[in-house]
Parts: sequence; structure tokens; C-alpha cells
Amino acid sequence: MLKVICQWEEDRRMKLNQSRVFPVIMILIFGIVNIFVPNGAVQATGGFQASAEETTQIDKFVETMMDKLQLPGVAIGIVRGDQPLYLKGYGVTGPQGQPVTAQTPFILGSSTKSFTALAIIQLVEQGKVDLEAPVRDYLPQFEIADREASGKILVKHLLNQNSGLSTYTGRLGFAGTEPTIEELIRGFKDTPLSEPVGTTYQYSNANYDILGGIVQSVSGMSYADYVRKNIFELLDMKNSFTSTLAAKKHGLASGYQSIFGYMFPTEQPDNPSMLASAYLISSAEDMAHYLISQLNDGNFGDSSVASAESIRRMHEPAVPDPTINGHYGMGWEIADGVVRHQGDIENFHSSMVLDGDTGIIVLINAHDYLVRGGKFEMITDGIRDILHGRQPQTDVGSVMGTHLILDLVCLAVAVLLGISVVRLFKRKVRIACTPLRNLLFVLFLLLFNFAIPVVVLYGAGRFVASWRVVCSFLPGLGHLVFLLCILALGIGVVKLILFVGNLRRVIRI
Repeated sequence: MLKVICQWEEDRRMKLNQSRVFPVIMILIFGIVNIFVPNGAVQATGGFQASAEETTQIDKFVETMMDKLQLPGVAIGIVRGDQPLYLKGYGVTGPQGQPVTAQTPFILGSSTKSFTALAIIQLVEQGKVDLEAPVRDYLPQFEIADREASGKILVKHLLNQNSGLSTYTGRLGFAGTEPTIEELIRGFKDTPLSEPVGTTYQYSNANYDILGGIVQSVSGMSYADYVRKNIFELLDMKNSFTSTLAAKKHGLASGYQSIFGYMFPTEQPDNPSMLASAYLISSAEDMAHYLISQLNDGNFGDSSVASAESIRRMHEPAVPDPTINGHYGMGWEIADGVVRHQGDIENFHSSMVLDGDTGIIVLINAHDYLVRGGKFEMITDGIRDILHGRQPQTDVGSVMGTHLILDLVCLAVAVLLGISVVRLFKRKVRIACTPLRNLLFVLFLLLFNFAIPVVVLYGAGRFVASWRVVCSFLPGLGHLVFLLCILALGIGVVKLILFVGNLRRVIRI
């Protein structure tokens, strides 16, 4: 007999079992519930409930997607109005095989940004922050390379992702070298803007890291303490945390990453400097509470985290976002009448959606930035389709086939470089018989041993993220590509030295 783990249901069972009037009736009721509610599932006991047909479809769909994407664990929450419809965990939390439940904590990634936006809005309501005020009114020490532009960045620019700080700048913090939010912000003093202040949308974690600093400066509390007291506690989010150390004591899921196509558990250390942009931790059940507050003018039960006007303001389109053919608001993306945000860190993914009076949260304890990651949103969209009476899409293509092609390409490059190394030890590079052959040799040398490796090394490190971050998000493949580029450069240098030496000898002769 399967077990119902919904807290509301357990509380009601306890009270009714104490009743001396209906003991037999209650035994029958709970027997029926235990038979028909799936293991790990939590359903609302009052108001709305997902229909049996919907829950069956959702279960089958999620399990199908998990199998196709080879995901270790998934937790989902669905709410409608002010009630949870359906909460359930699938798969395992880690190598120990513990089952995922609706109470299992997951790292949220960039879904964290909506919490930071909410914290700022709360301080606005208290008259402590003005969205039209310069950031330096609250962080006098804040500055970037352009000192004049430093004073032009307003709080609203940070919220709306149009401060001029680049996506690349926002990824610097993933290196985890700064111990605090304050230290990370100080590190921006030599950072140039990639666009004029207030003109262009650019998704950047740096904007929300700075907002975290404002929360601390204005409230007189650490960002972690502020969120715990003013959001987590008010929304009864008992399995939500601000550090992995605390979350691990309460069953934090282990994150998995794709290493050459195969999913392996990897350690996720704390990154307190980016807590305000990417590293809050929560469960499907707690996030259901959070989504209920977003759908109900800031209210959850008898608690309120913000006014109806503030919540509406957060969800308003603010800056055009061409990447989604929509807009960015305050910690939320708005497109086609749907308000949503997703989050990604090294080995976790989250996705939350506000669709009319319905909210959906999907948490995944895995990531694969090359192949699987781009298909994770299909799970959230598929659940939406089911709730709207549509057939969800399940075609994810050939995951392992794509990885196999990537692996073979890397293997071929490694073999070719290995052959080059062996040849260097066997014989010296000699001058060919004709000038044309010498020219072709030099051209190939410059292209494959210098140009391509330099472009990859510099291009990724300068425009994508530092190689330390690249390797943490693409373990295995990132390390291999870096090493192959260094090896190619080394071989190129040796070949060039030998070629020039031989050329000089030929000229003397």
C-alpha cells in the first residue's frame, strides 16, 4: 500500500483518527486514498485537485522524459489559485538511491533572481529603496571601469537586466573565488560596460549580485538572513536554505553532470558570492507555496510577502528580450501571456511558470549544457500542455548519438595530435623538395597548430566564460578541449622551431 506524504493530509488524518464518532469511516477513506495516490505524490486535500487522468498523464510523461534524457531525479509542483494541485518526486536524489520527494531540496539556479527581486520590492514598500535611485545611493563603494557610468546605473536597471553589464561579466562569479557578495561587487571596479546604461537587455548575474548587496546594505542583515526571515518563514518554506551545508542535513539532492555523455554525480560547493543570483535552495513543495503567493497578490494563507501592486509590477514587461521574443520584468520573463523563469547552475536545473491561475515548478538534479540541457524546458512545457488538454512533445532526438559524435571528434583530434607527437620523436621536420610544399606545410601549421587553438582558447575564455568556469560547467569535455589546444600549440611551436632550423641549414648549403 502506497503512502500519502502530504502534510495537510497527515494533519487531517491525525485529527480525525482521534475522533470517536467516525473511526470506521475514516479508516475506509484513508484506505482508498492510500490505494489510489501514487508513491511520493502529494495532492491537495481541499479546493482543486488534479484529475486522475491528468496525474496519470503527467506521471507517464515525466517518467518518459526522465528515461529519454537519462535524468536521476525530478520533482514537480502544480498549483492552481491558492491551492496545490499536485506535488511529486521521481527518481533518486543521488548515488545512495534515496527517492526524490516533494520535500527534497534542490539548488534553484537563476530562479533565485525572482526572490532577490521580491526582496528589493519589499524594501521599496518600506520606503528604504527607490527603483529610480542610483545604485551608489545604497552602495557608495560600487563602481565599474567607467566611473561616470557607475553613477548612472539605477536600481531598476539591475532588476530589468539593462544596466550595461554583460552576460560574460555575470559569469565571472561562477569561478567561486570571491567569499562574499561584497567582495564580488568590489571586483567589478575594473569591469567595462558592453552597452550604454539603460539601453539594451543583457542577461547578467552581476545585476542580481549587486541587488543582493543592496538588500544587505539597506536591511542591515546578510542576504541569507533577510531571505530566510522575510520570505522563507512567511511562506512556510521549511525545506528551503541559503547554503548547501545546511541543505545537506535535510537531504539536499546530489547534482549530476554529463561527462562525455554519461551522467555522473558531482560535488556542488557553496558559492555565497552568487547567492542572490543563482544559489538559493528549495523543494517542490516550498516552491509551490512561493508560486501561490505570486498568483495571489503576494498572499499565502494568512501571510503576505508583498502588496498586489508590487507583485503585478514584478510581472510587468519592462525591457524587450529578443532571446524569448518577449520581455524581462523584475526577476521574471514574460512572453505570450506567460510569466516564467528558469535556473541553471553546474549540476541543477529549475523551471517555474505562472500561466493564468496555474503555477508549475520543475526541479532537476542534473545538467548537460551541450545536449540535454536545451531540452529540459520540454518537461515544464509538456506539463502545461497536459493541463491545457494538449498532447505533450516527447521527441528529444538522439542524446547519446549527439554525444557520440562529439566524443568521436575529440578522439580524432587527440589521435592526430598523438601521431604528431610520435613523429616529433621519430624524426625531425624536414624541408620538403619544393617551395609549394613548404608553403602548404607552413599554412597548415599556422592554421591547425596556432590559429584554431588560439581562437578556441581566447574566444571561449574572453567571450563565453573563464576556462575555470567552462571546465566546471562542461567537465571532461571542457578539460579535454583545453588540453588539446595547449598540446596543439606546443606541437606547433616545436614544429616551427625545427622547420626554421632546417630551413637555415638548407639556405647555408
